[in-house]
Amino acid sequence: MIDDETKRGSRTKADLVDLVYRSHGGLTKSEAAEVVDSIFRTMKMSLLDGQAVKIQNFGVFEVVPRQGRMGVDPSSGERIFIPPRKGLSFRPAHRLKEAVVKPGKRGSGE
Repeated sequence: MIDDETKRGSRTKADLVDLVYRSHGGLTKSEAAEVVDSIFRTMKMSLLDGQAVKIQNFGVFEVVPRQGRMGVDPSSGERIFIPPRKGLSFRPAHRLKEAVVKPGKRGSGE
């Protein structure tokens, strides 16, 4: 279900809503939007609570600590300390990596 628009650029949230709407004939467009919003909201809340989000055959989203480090201010050239922070990490599942490397092999949406 990839159209010409998607092949050229990025898939948007509106595209995902449309895919859910077309895939599940019993849903209205607003119900499909609520499904997509609910999934993203649940993922966001889990990450904010420090929990990893694992999606089988897709990958793992997780918050990871980033250590403080020395850097250079690009405008002045002065060395500065960049404080520790949290970052977001995504580790793709083996099946997703495999599908990307062998693009002729389309997944079944597992």
